[in-house]
Amino acid sequence: MNPWRARLAVLAVFVAGVFCGAAATHVWRVRIERRAMSSPGGLARIVVHRLDRELHLSEAQRRQVYAAAVKAREESARVMKPLMPQMSEIFERLRAEVRSVLTPEQRARFDRMVKERGGRMPRMWMPPPHGAGEMPPDHHGHPPQPGAGPPLPPGPDSPPPPTPRT
Repeated sequence: MNPWRARLAVLAVFVAGVFCGAAATHVWRVRIERRAMSSPGGLARIVVHRLDRELHLSEAQRRQVYAAAVKAREESARVMKPLMPQMSEIFERLRAEVRSVLTPEQRARFDRMVKERGGRMPRMWMPPPHGAGEMPPDHHGHPPQPGAGPPLPPGPDSPPPPTPRT
């Protein structure tokens, strides 16, 4: 066998292993997080773990933070329960509006995305961590440019676009 072919085969196996490992890690993490988020205690453990990792909490602090997180989760669930029918309606309207602006190919992919989430509120529609009214990072993770916003279609009162000078 040609030595370059053997090297390429080893490289291909290595690259495939990296991609498979990354995919398996992602699936595992998502399942663990979903399971943890479904119970008040699971969310509280995540909160304690993340704070402890950054702040090096004492045992007493971990217990107090855990108790506070469980209480907050229970209170937020109680507050959100009566709002869920309204939230569902809002997100159904959003889903319909989004579908109406997509191409047929995008619409098919969007429908698959929604179906994969099994009717749960997709994370992409949750409030942004960067604050209301701010532009999120782009799909490459780059922050928006200062003053940047989504391009808006021209309205009936919009001035005509400038004509290029020659």
